[in-house]
Amino acid sequence: MSGFWPQSSSQVNDLNGKPIVGAKAFFYEGGTSTPISVYQDYGLLTPHSNPLSTDGYGRWPVVFLDDVAETFYRVRVTTASGVIIYDTDQIPIIGPNEGSGGGDAPVDPNAVFKTGDLKPRYGEGFLDGFVRANARSIGTATSGATERANSDCQPLYEFLWNADPNLAVAGGRGGSAAADWAANKPLTLPDLRGRVLVGLDDMGNLAAGNLTGATDLGYTVGAQSVVLTVAQIPSHDHGGTTSTAGAHTHTYTRAVAGGSVGGGSPDDIELNGAGVTGSSGDHAHTITAQGGGTAHSNVQPSIAVTMYIRL
Repeated sequence: MSGFWPQSSSQVNDLNGKPIVGAKAFFYEGGTSTPISVYQDYGLLTPHSNPLSTDGYGRWPVVFLDDVAETFYRVRVTTASGVIIYDTDQIPIIGPNEGSGGGDAPVDPNAVFKTGDLKPRYGEGFLDGFVRANARSIGTATSGATERANSDCQPLYEFLWNADPNLAVAGGRGGSAAADWAANKPLTLPDLRGRVLVGLDDMGNLAAGNLTGATDLGYTVGAQSVVLTVAQIPSHDHGGTTSTAGAHTHTYTRAVAGGSVGGGSPDDIELNGAGVTGSSGDHAHTITAQGGGTAHSNVQPSIAVTMYIRL
């Protein structure tokens, strides 16, 4: 396969912005001074000269590199007279993906995403090189997996099998990921439906305590709505008035002034028995409770997208 030199068709200019005609580019194996072949076509059939030169407009030709023969390359660019403009080493040759799940894109997805990487996308449906994190399953072409049944799922299958022992395997987990793959046993994908992502609470360090329990990969927590318990309600007072529900009685004592009782002086006050007010029967007082006890929303401002996992 071939990789595309990113400077192809671009123009080289001097410090005054003037195109440099006849600038030269020398291509070498990465980390060496050994020249390599560069090509005029994607099929790597027609080689360029090495070094190659800019045209009368100071532009490079289109250049393809062999990403099978070489992984990294070095390029040294000079003026027509040999003054070095730059000399850059260990540049990766990024070519098209060969896997059936990734399609024949002009950039190798493995240069950007690795197996198991998550990708949010503002869209729905299938995506080449990815499966959806939807709790369906992946497996071999004959496994009956519900999200994707294809040989290109094996890297992700083995990655997830080893990364998260809680992901279910149809028929139960065997001795290894390779064994379960060979046995055509579908593996359940992580379930990100309706969930947001959070970092593991420990993540290779001591637990931070920000989300207690979130120290296992795939740990889930939270609910769309909650009903508060009495213990969760803040301490508070209720105002209000009671209702009436019938008559009631009060006892009392009667006092007499002026010494009319017992021969005392006119200034004396003496008790003269007790009495009871009238009554119309027993009654009760009620206080009306406030609040309905229904669940309240527990959702942060959110937007829904599709979450994909790289095969």
